[in-house]
Amino acid sequence: MVRQRNQMVECNRDLVLDKVKKCFPGCKEEEIMAFLDLYGEQPYERGRERVQIAILKLSDGDLDQLLVNVEVAKRDYRDVLAYAEYPEEMSNDNWKMSENEEIKRIRVRDRKQYIDWLLG
Repeated sequence: MVRQRNQMVECNRDLVLDKVKKCFPGCKEEEIMAFLDLYGEQPYERGRERVQIAILKLSDGDLDQLLVNVEVAKRDYRDVLAYAEYPEEMSNDNWKMSENEEIKRIRVRDRKQYIDWLLG
């Protein structure tokens, strides 16, 4: 479940399928899902739907990038989650900085863009 203030979005199979349709409109859903389902086969591959949604967001409709992101997630799922859910923070290396008001504002912007993408 992804939360932003009063908004909650449940990461479930239905949301994954919905995002597949939106991200890959010209492709067969079954084909995309077969690639996505490579993540979550192992017991240590956690948060299957949340990670699959992050993979879709980072892939931006590019099948080659989808495959790359599945492999990245299989190595360390936190990488795809961080870059999908906190793109501004990750691209600015703010994680290296001590907590301040600007970092808080960046995190709020990152969460808003992610929730907007999820609901869009």
